[in-house]
Amino acid sequence: MVRTCAAGAGAAALALLAPEHARAAAEVVADDAADGGFLQGLLLILFSEIGDKTFFIAVLLALQQDKKAVFAGTYGALAAMTVISVTLGQFLHQLDENLPFETSVPWDDFLAAGLLLFFGVQTIRSAEESKAEEEEEDAKEAVEGLGSTFNDEMALIATTAALVFGAEWGDKSFFATIALAAAADPGQVVGGALAGHFIATAGAVTIGDVIGDYISERVVAYAGGSLFILFAVGTLVDAFNK
Repeated sequence: MVRTCAAGAGAAALALLAPEHARAAAEVVADDAADGGFLQGLLLILFSEIGDKTFFIAVLLALQQDKKAVFAGTYGALAAMTVISVTLGQFLHQLDENLPFETSVPWDDFLAAGLLLFFGVQTIRSAEESKAEEEEEDAKEAVEGLGSTFNDEMALIATTAALVFGAEWGDKSFFATIALAAAADPGQVVGGALAGHFIATAGAVTIGDVIGDYISERVVAYAGGSLFILFAVGTLVDAFNK
């Protein structure tokens, strides 16, 4: 597991720092993708959340409020959303296993692969669009509506959690986690997704205001879209081998 995660992290870093090596990075991830869901969950969340609306909400709130409270509220909401997504994914998996008619076709795997493929293509197609600025503006509007003062730390945590939860509901990473949990080990998907959210949220709260100066939105979109497609292909391969 340690070797697998190290390979995945190295591949992700390589894709971010050198766009011309993104294909090689994707191949490294594909070679080490058979870990049950942890690596897939980690990388899909990382590439989905960086530059997303919830990312900018955490950045903007951390610049104005207590960073620890903002982190607690943001991560708590994302952790709750992860558990909900994985639960829904497992519901689809169980539904497939309890169909009123017998079938050898793993419909849950095909549905998961279809969702991952859709988000992969959508992410790559949006790479040429300047969506980061749009997401940042949406986040600014949401944060401005909160006001600048809170009675206590718990109020800030609760307000941040509610804001992030609302922004994340129905987001790309929400459906991607459902798809992954329907086809992979739910425990490992939860672990990988929580790790990905932890890294992304910690980065947003601590150095989020400078991340954009060093990481290209286009590179993140291409790398993330490629990972979605890779995992879709991997899910299909596993489905046909069952």
